[in-house]
Amino acid sequence: MKKAINLLGWFSVFITTMALILTILTTYQFVYVKYFNSYYTLQWCIFFTMSVWCIKFLDFKNNVRNRLYPVICMLFAVCAVFFIFMKVY
Repeated sequence: MKKAINLLGWFSVFITTMALILTILTTYQFVYVKYFNSYYTLQWCIFFTMSVWCIKFLDFKNNVRNRLYPVICMLFAVCAVFFIFMKVY
């Protein structure tokens, strides 16, 4: 199970990187890709990536650093959803 979450985490990073590149290229009008003309798709990619990485970082040991990483990832995911629902794209 841990390998599947790890693979899913890196796959979501790849998808988010591609979404970032396509969003930048479409925003600056180098190429036109229909779904990347705003930051909406990128925000959803960031949300899913940070959610998967939060699950990946979950570790129930007593180390404080091991508890901080999932909290930071979930904070980024919640901020992305907040901006989506506030229609900042």
